[in-house]
Amino acid sequence: MRLTAWIASVWRTCFRSGAVERDLDDEMRATVDLLADRYVAGGMNPAEARRAALVELGGVEQVKEQVREHRLAAPLETILLDLRYAWRTLWKAPSFAIVVLATLALGIGANTAIFSVVHAMLLSPLPYRDADRLIFVWSDMTDEGYPRAPLSGPELDDLRARSKTCAAFGAIWANTAALTGDDHPEQLRIGRVTDDFFNVLGAEAALGRTFRAEDARPGAAPTILLSWPVFERRYGADPSLVGRRILVNDRPTTVVGVMPRSFRLLLPPDSSVPDDLQAFQPFPAAMTQGPRGQQFLRVVGRMRPAVTVDQARADIDGVASTISRAFTEYGASGRRFVTVGLQSDDVREIRPALVALFAGVGILLLIACVNVASLLIARAAARRSEIALRLALGAARVRIVRQCLIEGLLLASLGAVAGLAAGWCALRAVTVVRPDALSRIELASIDWPVALFTFGIAIAWGVLFSMAPLTEIYAPDLLPELQRTNRQVDTLRDGVRRTLVVIQMALSVVLLVCAGLLVHTLMRVQNVDPGFRADDALTFRVAIPMQRYRPIAGFNTFARNLDEALRRIPGVQGVGAISHLPYDDLPNWGTPYLADAAMDDASAPNADARAVTPGLMETMGLQLQEGRFFTEADQPGQRPSIIVDDKLAARVWPGRSAIGQHLGVDPGSTGRPTVNMTVVGVVKHVRLRSLVADLTEQIYFPERLILRNPMAYVVRSSRDPAALAADVRAAIAALDPNLPIYDVRPLHTYVDGARAARRFTALLAAGFAVVALLLACVGVYGVMAYAVTRRRREFGVRLALGADPSRLAVAILRDGLTLAIAGALIGVLGAAAAGSLLRAQLYGVAPYDPPSFLITVGMLGVTCLLASWIPARRALAASPMEALRTE
Repeated sequence: MRLTAWIASVWRTCFRSGAVERDLDDEMRATVDLLADRYVAGGMNPAEARRAALVELGGVEQVKEQVREHRLAAPLETILLDLRYAWRTLWKAPSFAIVVLATLALGIGANTAIFSVVHAMLLSPLPYRDADRLIFVWSDMTDEGYPRAPLSGPELDDLRARSKTCAAFGAIWANTAALTGDDHPEQLRIGRVTDDFFNVLGAEAALGRTFRAEDARPGAAPTILLSWPVFERRYGADPSLVGRRILVNDRPTTVVGVMPRSFRLLLPPDSSVPDDLQAFQPFPAAMTQGPRGQQFLRVVGRMRPAVTVDQARADIDGVASTISRAFTEYGASGRRFVTVGLQSDDVREIRPALVALFAGVGILLLIACVNVASLLIARAAARRSEIALRLALGAARVRIVRQCLIEGLLLASLGAVAGLAAGWCALRAVTVVRPDALSRIELASIDWPVALFTFGIAIAWGVLFSMAPLTEIYAPDLLPELQRTNRQVDTLRDGVRRTLVVIQMALSVVLLVCAGLLVHTLMRVQNVDPGFRADDALTFRVAIPMQRYRPIAGFNTFARNLDEALRRIPGVQGVGAISHLPYDDLPNWGTPYLADAAMDDASAPNADARAVTPGLMETMGLQLQEGRFFTEADQPGQRPSIIVDDKLAARVWPGRSAIGQHLGVDPGSTGRPTVNMTVVGVVKHVRLRSLVADLTEQIYFPERLILRNPMAYVVRSSRDPAALAADVRAAIAALDPNLPIYDVRPLHTYVDGARAARRFTALLAAGFAVVALLLACVGVYGVMAYAVTRRRREFGVRLALGADPSRLAVAILRDGLTLAIAGALIGVLGAAAAGSLLRAQLYGVAPYDPPSFLITVGMLGVTCLLASWIPARRALAASPMEALRTE
């Protein structure tokens, strides 16, 4: 019954407060009238009777206040009254409210945007069934130069047969396939997968089904599983497509299903499996019977229930030990596996950058909130007389504290709303400018966890905001304020604001130095020589259909005809093709090599392998150290030739010429370097896979001997590469109208992409640092403006007595510069610690980079002088008489 009465009281308090007050007024009038009637009956006249009734009652307003305090919803009613009061005070000070809300929107908005990315990429589970049970298995070939290498088909079978902690293993390999059979052939990026891959992953088709064991049996009809974008764009999202046949690589292929629109293949970035594969086809079952050295499978495992990653790792290590003893192919070192949780490995590369950005926006939020606290202290100081008067009239300090708390929470709540809006806009902007390498940022959104995080930090800071004015509320002496004789600067209160500004300065230095280190790193990366020319060149990929151009002679004839057709395009200066463009996302191709046939080939080092056509190295501007480039004379039937880089030549033949030397290599990816080839040229090492890391040595094969399909063509021209694309398409269509090309773009975009992630991080950090610097300057300006305003009378007296205005200005500037120096000294210590944490994000830059520290301190000093000069100039511009009249 009491709950029902409380709900009714709350309802009337919140939604019928006017009627409640009118009822209370009616009750008070009736009570006064009743008492007055009694006094009249006792012989008083009506006026005296009414006065006696009011005296007996003890005051109408006092009784009404007591009644309000005893209502069931009295606490809520008091809060609503304080809330309305806080709203009115903010409404009457719009400039103050706008500055505070804008400051909070900047800090909370930046945190909301970055936290949404962190939540989507680091905290949320992968969008697969029981994602915490998924693991990823790498082959550890650190001794050969590949610490995270793929597995072979037989090794996948070993894991399936011998692992006790995992229920299943699936594998994938990225490749391409052509949709043909109409006037618009299209090359798709597909994933070749084991028939159980999607079951292991825990992903279902939106239409139809995923693959089954019968799809991989010998003689089975070809099948394909489409992504939703291809299904929607090419086939109009027609559900009747499932079960029909389409032409894939000129072969009738049955569409068994379509993956959901939201499906993304979130595997580790260095697995070279793109997130946005357009279709999938099953491996044949015989795939697991290939050579053990043919490593190309990216393997995902599903652990059994209640199994931990550590237990699975120990189990898989045991499998590695068993097969190392059983198979001599692994040599004395044996086979080692690296087993990691898929969730943690998926974000291994991006986690440090995201954590650094999240720490940066955390510092930015702290700066913004310190700024707001400083503004609230100034506001409380301006309302000191009002607070003193209310306390003198009997107001409880607890009530005023509660009002401050509600005002702080109101500001924080409005700031959270503004921050959510700003965060949404910032997230959209981040999504637009994010590099292709960070495409998973598109998964971020402002969802309920992000909104709760936003309001959580807002409420926490709102409580802290409300503590800022307590120095005014608990002032020990009210008399000077009531007499309006307190003209001197309150050193305690001013000291609190100055301390807050020093904190702002120190935090700004930390953020600015870290941003400076990242920007300096970006400049170093921009100046890295990749070892080839990326300007004025167009690239595209093409897969020559082996079914139409057999045997190897037919394939090479078509490739030469294509090369000649491209050279005939007006403005073309060079043409060549390569199996892997620098910094592309194709699976890397490597080969073991041996200079001495007597050595154990199981311990052979590995090199990056690339197949190139004649003219490619000249077109890309590779630097020939000795020997020659490939020519059309390097044909099948001739003496096999290769070109190596200077790193390999120096390692294998130190102090000798590499030309004419023989090298055992493995162009067929069997795992055994048994093919003997002759070195005809040495080129300078090219940064093929990373701009910031010199990885393994490099071996180039003549594509005419070692066929690779698809190939990436590079066309150098005196014309704009973008304008060249139409002529390239026309030239290829003239040779084969059913041959699609794809990934048509300038060569420099690959280099830009290799720099993009660092550029993205550096620009975001620099943006946060600039905002932090501006907020710090606002804080300095506020302190100095407040101090100058309080001292205007003092300045007026000194000017009237003949003081030099310039000396007063210098004193004010010195005061502001003192704050900057104190903040800089503390900030430099913090920046030194933060810089060491950023070490993994730096390249060619020390964590204690002197230019970054010196430039930051210089910027801080200049901005603080400017922020101090404005109030100083305004104070000294006034006449002495105006200053002396100032209260």
